Amino acid sequence: MEQQRNLFDALEVPRNEREAKFMAFHKQNPIVYQLWDRFTKQAIERGYERIGSQMIMERIRWETSVAIIDARPDGEAVKLNDHHKPYYARLWMKNNPNHKRVFATRSVEGDNNVS
Repeated sequence: MEQQRNLFDALEVPRNEREAKFMAFHKQNPIVYQLWDRFTKQAIERGYERIGSQMIMERIRWETSVAIIDARPDGEAVKLNDHHKPYYARLWMKNNPNHKRVFATRSVEGDNNVS
């Protein structure tokens, strides 16, 4: 019997337009995930068991706007879309299965279409 894919397995294939835009952005801006990973791990090291994705996103905005002058190779500012937060949270938890509940997630368009 074929096993049903779960949400994390399905992240490789976009389920909706927002996820497709996230995947393209993620590919073009690897620094965002690198910072997401770093700041999430810092919060966990400080004892956080649950983390708000908004907190991580705002820290990345600060870093890529103020602290990191060359966040992108072309020198342009990294423009972060709030719609990417749930996808960064899911991707981080997929890559860090020991912390798969650190971010609260809601269903997204296409979740019921996973087969």
